[in-house]
Amino acid sequence: MGIKRQYLLIGVLLSILMPTVSYGKFTIEIPVRVKLFIDGEEVSSSKGKTFTRENPAQFDQTIAVIEEASTDDLNRAVDLAREVFDKDKYGWVTNYRQRLRILYKTAEILREEAERIAVTVALENGMPIRQARAHVLAAAEIFEFYAGLADKVYGDSIVLSNGNVSLIFKEPVGVVAAVSPWNFPMTQAARKIAPALAAGCTVVWKPASYTPMSAMEIYRALAKAGLPKGVVNVIYGPGATVGNELVRHPRIDYVSFTGETTTGKLIMQQAAASIKRIGLELGGKNPGIVFDDASIEEAVRAIVFGGLRNTGQACGAISRVLVHESVHEKLVNRLAEVAKGLVIGYPLDDNTDMGPLVSKAQEEKVLGYIDFGKKAGFKVALDGGKLSGGIYDKGYFVSPVIFDDVDPKSRLAQEEIFGPVIAVIPFKTEQEAIEIANNVIYGLTASIFTKDPARALRVARKLQAGTVWINDAYTQPTEGIWGGYKQSGIGRELGLYGLEEFLEIKQVYVDTTGSLDRPHWRTVMKIDKL
Repeated sequence: MGIKRQYLLIGVLLSILMPTVSYGKFTIEIPVRVKLFIDGEEVSSSKGKTFTRENPAQFDQTIAVIEEASTDDLNRAVDLAREVFDKDKYGWVTNYRQRLRILYKTAEILREEAERIAVTVALENGMPIRQARAHVLAAAEIFEFYAGLADKVYGDSIVLSNGNVSLIFKEPVGVVAAVSPWNFPMTQAARKIAPALAAGCTVVWKPASYTPMSAMEIYRALAKAGLPKGVVNVIYGPGATVGNELVRHPRIDYVSFTGETTTGKLIMQQAAASIKRIGLELGGKNPGIVFDDASIEEAVRAIVFGGLRNTGQACGAISRVLVHESVHEKLVNRLAEVAKGLVIGYPLDDNTDMGPLVSKAQEEKVLGYIDFGKKAGFKVALDGGKLSGGIYDKGYFVSPVIFDDVDPKSRLAQEEIFGPVIAVIPFKTEQEAIEIANNVIYGLTASIFTKDPARALRVARKLQAGTVWINDAYTQPTEGIWGGYKQSGIGRELGLYGLEEFLEIKQVYVDTTGSLDRPHWRTVMKIDKL
C-alpha cells in the first residue's frame, strides 16, 4: 500500500507540474518543447536561449517553450542547405523521382495525422477545431499537388531560322529562405516549402513565433517521409533579429515571405543589397461588392465566411462591403443578424465558430480600430468588441463589429485591421463601386455578388485584385493562384505559377553549322582576311 500511495503521489505531482490539454482521444502534455530542426535532427539553441508561447484562449497557460536560434545556428542551417544544393548531395537536385516520393509521403502522413495536428493548430493559433481540420487537410493537398509536378519541370527548344538551336532549361533557384505567418500556419508554409522542394531547391524556414508547434508537425512529417538531412532546416526567433539575418544572408538565393506589407517593404530593401529574388504575399483591404440583383442570403453567407473566418485574421478577408443603395438596408440587417449568431468560444469546442485573436498585441490593435470607428461617428450596425465573463476573461476574445455608412477614405476603410471588423459602404453606380474598390493601396482579393454574368465579368476585369470571386469568397483551390496587385505583394503562390517562382530559366545556344564563316562574326572580323 505504501508503494501504491507513493506512485499515486508522484502521478498527482506530475499532473500539476506537467498539465495536459485533451480533445477526444488526444492528450497533449504542455508546455511542448519545440526545438530547432537542423541537419535532420531536433536540436537545442547553441546559446541556450528560449522563448514561450501562451494559449490565446487561456493566456495564463504556457503551451510551448521554443528554442531561439542564434547567429551560429542560422549560419549552420544556411551552410547545410547550401552544401546539399551546390554539391547535389543525395541526388536532391537531379533526382526528381526522389522528391516526388517524399512530397507524396508527406501529404499522406499529414492526412493520417490530421485530427491530432488540428488540435495543435487550434491550441496555439486559436483557430476553431472545425476550421483547423480543414486547414491541415488543405496543407496535405498542397504537398500532394506539388508532388505531382516534381517530374514535370519541362524546358523548351527552338529551332532558329539559321538552323541553330536554342535550348531553354528550367533549374531550381537555389537556397530558399521561407518566412511564414501565424494566421494559417500549415497551408502558408506548405505553399512555400512544397513547390520549392518540387523544384529541387533547399530551404531554411523561419516560421512565425506564435505557431511553432504547427511548424514542428510539418518538419516531422517531412523527416518521417524520408527527407535527406540538410534539405530543410527550421529556425525560430523574432523577425527583427533572426528574420532579418536570414533575409540578408549572402548565401540565400530567394526569399519567400508572407506577412504585413510594412515588413514586406523592409525585406525588399534588405534583399536589394544582393539583388535576391523575392516573393511577397502581403496585406489586403478586400471588397465584397453586392449589386442590386444579388441574392442577399448568398452574399451574407459568403461575407460572413470570407470576413470572419479565423476571427478575421486573414489577408484575403472581406473587410469592406460595398453594397448598392437599393439593397443596403436589407443586406446590413441580415449581415448583422448572422454575424451576431456566431458562437465565440474555446477553439477545441466543436460548437465554436470564432475563437480568440492570436495575441494581446493583435487584440489591442483591433480594439483600437473599433474605438476609432465609434469616435469617428460611423453607424454601428453590430456592436461587438472585447468580451468578458467566464472563459472570455482569460483569452483574447473579440466579437464582430459592423460599421455602416463608412467614409471610403477613412482609416477604417483603407487600412488592414486583421480582425472581426467590417466596414459597409453604400454605392449608387457600377462605376462608383469599382472606383471605391480600387481606391486603396492593396489589391489582393475581391468578391462580386450579382446574377448578371456579363456584369460580373465586366467588373472583375476592372478590379485591381489578384483573385476575384463571383458569388463566393475566400475559396482557394490549390490548382489556382494566390497573390496580389499593388502593395499586396510580388509573385504568385499555388498552382503552376507557384512552382515557377522557384525556377531559374537558362538558355543554351547550340551552333549546328560548324561553319567558320558566320554572318554575325563578320560584324567584328573580316573573315576572308583571316
